[in-house]
Amino acid sequence: MFIKIDKKTHEETVISSEEMVDVLEQDVNADVIDEILTEIVLGTYEHSNRSATYKYRS
Repeated sequence: MFIKIDKKTHEETVISSEEMVDVLEQDVNADVIDEILTEIVLGTYEHSNRSATYKYRS
């Protein structure tokens, strides 16, 4: 499951894979989304933007 961690409140929210893709589509180039999703699921990458950090928890 994908987890969104709000940077201000540190609140963790479970988000769907579709929501994670939506975040990545806004933040990165489309040609690297699949690679980034794989790295998040493998635990080698946490995505971060201005409002939150995103990671995967099995």
